[in-house]
Amino acid sequence: MITAPPRMTANPKTIAMLVKDGRYREVYIPDDIYQELREAVAERERLQKQLTAIHNRVVRWLDIRFPEFEGVFKKWTGKTALLTLRMFPTPAKVFEAGEDKILAIWRTVVKRSVGIKRAQALVKAAINSIGRTNGHVASEASLQNLLAEYDLYRAQHERLEQLMWELLLQVPNAVKLLKIKGVGLVTATTFIGESGDIHRFEHPRQIQKMDGCNLVENSSGKHKGKTTISHQGAEAIKAWAVHGHD
Repeated sequence: MITAPPRMTANPKTIAMLVKDGRYREVYIPDDIYQELREAVAERERLQKQLTAIHNRVVRWLDIRFPEFEGVFKKWTGKTALLTLRMFPTPAKVFEAGEDKILAIWRTVVKRSVGIKRAQALVKAAINSIGRTNGHVASEASLQNLLAEYDLYRAQHERLEQLMWELLLQVPNAVKLLKIKGVGLVTATTFIGESGDIHRFEHPRQIQKMDGCNLVENSSGKHKGKTTISHQGAEAIKAWAVHGHD
């Protein structure tokens, strides 16, 4: 019989000794704008997870129904690709419409010049597609539901990031963090939300010690990049902390 490992419990004597010696740290619960930033970051993370889940499901749908689609479009989230998925989601519908009709539909939405070569490539891909064809009615309904969800969460995500900008600008000298190479909205908002009011620190080094290695993410409102360690961040954070105390 498999038994669960015993739960680790704190020794009351050990706790008493730590308190007696002052070897503990009080939990910091931020107020006002800093708590707002924490809540905003948490909500953005939730929305990001939803968008990632939808993205994976759409990719899976294409792999099954129209695997050649991704050879014509670099990403399905582009404006032309999304329009195509809404109007001509299957190889059969692409073939039925033909390149002239597809191109005409594209030009009603996409303002920039859309080449005939892409429309021809899409039709050619549809003709040679190895995608599954049975059960297409319910499958198309599933895709349209996914695209509707994508629109909803993307709109919520954009509004949330706009709110994050508005909240971030309410923190004195917060814009200094955005001048660090590789630091975007998400990193700056997360850092300030976790650090809280810097006036509770006596020296800038306390902030650096609290956060350890300065992890930064190459990010913006529309791009989520790789998280790395910044070599410039420590000095910039120190400058931000110093000026924040002025």
